[in-house]
Amino acid sequence: MKSPSRRASLQAEIASELEPGERLVWTGHPDARAVFRKLLWLIWVGGPVVAIAAWFARDFLVAQFAVLAGLALLLGPGVAALMARRTIYGLTDRRAMILSKSIGHRALSSVDLSAADKRVETLQGEGGGGTVLFVSGLAPRRRYTDYTGKFGFWDVPDAAQVAAVVQNELDRRRG
Repeated sequence: MKSPSRRASLQAEIASELEPGERLVWTGHPDARAVFRKLLWLIWVGGPVVAIAAWFARDFLVAQFAVLAGLALLLGPGVAALMARRTIYGLTDRRAMILSKSIGHRALSSVDLSAADKRVETLQGEGGGGTVLFVSGLAPRRRYTDYTGKFGFWDVPDAAQVAAVVQNELDRRRG
C-alpha cells in the first residue's frame, strides 16, 4: 500500500499539471501487487535461465550474457511494481493524465477527453481490479496504450468504480 505522504506528494504533482480553469475529478494509482503478480511468470522463466547459464558461464561468454538476461527477468516484476508505486492517474474535466516517476525520470502522459470513446471498456483482473480503457485510435507505441491503440488506466484496484467515474465524466462532457 502506498504511504499517505507519497500519495499526497504525487497528487500534488498531478494537480500542479492542471491548466487554468481545469478541474481534477478523480485521482488513483495502479495496484503494485497486481502488477507484480501479473509479471510473476518472468521469475519462473528467469530462474531456470540463470541456473542453467550459470553452470556454463565460466567457460562460455554467451552463457554470461544469458545469466545477465535471466537476472533481468528475475528483477522485472519487482522493478515494475516499484514503478507502479510511483505512478498516479488523474482525470480532469478536460483530459486524462498519467504521471510516473522513477529515479531521474518523470513522465506525464495526457489525452484530451474530446477524443474519448462513447463507452468505457473494462478488462477485469483479479479481485475487482483491472484496466479501464477509454480512448481509441492512438499510436500503439505510446505509453499506457495497448497494442490496439487504446489508452487508459492500467491495473487499478477498483476497475468497476473507476470505469463508472470515467463514464460519468464522459457523459457529462457530451451533455
